Amino acid sequence: MEKRPGGPFSTVGRFRQGLPRPAEARRLEGPAAAFVGLSAAERQLVATSARIESALSRLSAGLPGEREPAARAAVLLALGWQEEGSGVKLLVIRRAVGLRSNPGDNGFPGGAREPHEGIVEAALREAHEEVGLDPAAVRLVGRLPAVSQHSRPGEIAPVVGLVAGSPRLLVNRAEVEETFLIELAQLFDPHLYWEEEWAPGEEESWRMHFFDRGEDVIWGLSARILVSFLEALAVEARYARSPGKSRES
Repeated sequence: MEKRPGGPFSTVGRFRQGLPRPAEARRLEGPAAAFVGLSAAERQLVATSARIESALSRLSAGLPGEREPAARAAVLLALGWQEEGSGVKLLVIRRAVGLRSNPGDNGFPGGAREPHEGIVEAALREAHEEVGLDPAAVRLVGRLPAVSQHSRPGEIAPVVGLVAGSPRLLVNRAEVEETFLIELAQLFDPHLYWEEEWAPGEEESWRMHFFDRGEDVIWGLSARILVSFLEALAVEARYARSPGKSRES
C-alpha cells in the first residue's frame, strides 16, 4: 500500500458504530481517490441516471461473467427516488443491531448466493427480502469489480440498478434497523470523506475508507464498494469534460 504523510488523530466517538480502529492507525492527508477532486458542477453532472448508466456500461464490459465462481455473495446499489428539484438518491441500510455480524453498520442490501443462483438474482432477492424492493422495479445498469474481505474467503459482487419511480420500502427488522436515501451528489463532498492507514502487522497495512454521515459512518467493505462506484463516475466526468474524446480510450 502506498503510504502518504499523515499523523495520529483522535478517535471520533460520535458514530453509532464501534470501529475496531487499531491504536497505530493514521489518518492520511490528501485522499488518493479521484472523485474528491470533482467540482460541484461535475458532481451534479455525473449524479444522473444517464451518466450512471454510461459509466457502468463501460466498467462492466471488462468484468467476468455473472456466475463468477469466486463471488460468494452480492449486494445491490439501488439508485433512484428522484423527485422534482432533487438528484438521484442511493439506498443505504443500517444493519440490525442484534445481528452477530457487523451490527448497526451502514451498507447495501445483499447477502450470500443460493445454489445455482446468479449474482444479479442474489442481489435482487436479498434486496427484496431485506427492504421489500420489488425486483421488477430495478433495471440493472452494470456491475462493479468484486471485493474481498480480510476475514472471510470468497468475493462479494456489487451490482448497480436504477429504480423506477419512488417505491416504498418494507423493512425486515430482523435484518435491517433502518434505511436512508442519500443524494448521490453529496457523497462526493471531500469534507465527508477520509482515508486511514491501518497496520495490523509489521509487514502489511490496509487503506481504509470512511464516509461521514453525521451519527453514522460508512466504512469497511461498504466504503470500498462506494469508492469504486464514485471513482467510475469520476472517470465519466473526465469524458464529459472532453466530449470529442473516444469513449473507448
